[in-house]
Amino acid sequence: MALTAKKRMAGIAVTAAVAAALYLFAGKGTVEKDAVQTPLQSRPVKYMTVAARNAGGERTFPGKVVASQKVDLAFRVSGQIIELPSVKGVYVEEGTLLARLDPRDFQIQLANAKNELGNARAQLDAMRAGARKEEVAMLSSKVESARAQMNDALTTMDRVEKLYKAGGFSRAEYDKARTSYQVARSAYQSASQELARGRAGARPEDIAAMEYTVRGIEGRVAAAENALKDTELRAPFGGVVVERYADNNQSVQKDQPVVSLQDLGSLEVSISVSERLVALARRDVLTRAAARFSTLPDKRIPLTYREASASADPQTQTYLVTFSLQKPEEITVLPGMTVDVIVTGLDPASPGSLEVPSEAVFAGKGTEHFVWKISGTDPLKVTAVPVLVSGFRADMAEVKGELAPGDRIVTAGVSFLQEGDPVTLYEGPRR
Repeated sequence: MALTAKKRMAGIAVTAAVAAALYLFAGKGTVEKDAVQTPLQSRPVKYMTVAARNAGGERTFPGKVVASQKVDLAFRVSGQIIELPSVKGVYVEEGTLLARLDPRDFQIQLANAKNELGNARAQLDAMRAGARKEEVAMLSSKVESARAQMNDALTTMDRVEKLYKAGGFSRAEYDKARTSYQVARSAYQSASQELARGRAGARPEDIAAMEYTVRGIEGRVAAAENALKDTELRAPFGGVVVERYADNNQSVQKDQPVVSLQDLGSLEVSISVSERLVALARRDVLTRAAARFSTLPDKRIPLTYREASASADPQTQTYLVTFSLQKPEEITVLPGMTVDVIVTGLDPASPGSLEVPSEAVFAGKGTEHFVWKISGTDPLKVTAVPVLVSGFRADMAEVKGELAPGDRIVTAGVSFLQEGDPVTLYEGPRR
């Protein structure tokens, strides 16, 4: 009986061992089967649909509408504003008064300058005409009186000289008589010269000096007249007052902006382009341009190329290109509005080339380049497609290869993918 129990226990042990072995074997098979059947996890990817590049090289630039004429107007003199009839947003004709300064000080300065000029001109006329008749008569009388005195002095000197030689007068008396004659003769000569000047007028050099003085005063009068005229600020052209920088009764300095005026009858559009593209303006490429407004998206308004700046913006290193705009009748266009400027033929594409984001292209061996093409249905998978990169424009690459318009490619995270990886399309913001 004991033997039978031992055999039974041995049988149970063997059965248990076999069962355990079968369990372990079965479990292992299940794990391996599960490992084989578990699919790879799909990776969400950003993507884009490839579109054909415009064969004519059509490019769109953000532009801005500006007034062809815009000026901040200021007085050329300092003073207090006493009149400011200009109103923002109102159209004014050329010559319309926009502001006026207190003119009183300038009127006084002009009056003083004119008085000074009148006196100087009168003196010049007198110098040119010579002395008047009555003055000449007085000078003639003065000459005759001086001559008589001189003759009396000469007679006295001759008499004293004879007596002096005869011993009747001393040497001192003779010297006194001779001095009296010399003084009388000098007076006569001076009177004669004064009469001659009175009859002939002033000397040429004196007249010339006075003429220069008159011209200098005339310049001061003209400056005073201009200063008085500059107390009025008038519109240099017809336009709209877009800003007022000062108020009535305010004191302003010369050249301080008071009013801003824009000509809305003639508008322009300006864009910023790179150095390479602005050079094409010399080849008349920029003449094929049109404007498109967001409020009128289906209409292209022809633009006329006007000019390109000669120097680049120091911050952006771009050049400002300006076009003339013919105002559309359908909408109201004002300075400051944004507009798309479409230029055709500016940067023509190579035949058969496509544009893709630069980050969508990754390098292979050597000089090879690829993009991940998304194909299949369920699941979507990626396939490396070789491409030939022929150039770059901003953040886009021009490529050729086994791609066609309508194909979908991965645009971000290309280095994390492998051939045949399943993916899902990330429907967030697209490139």
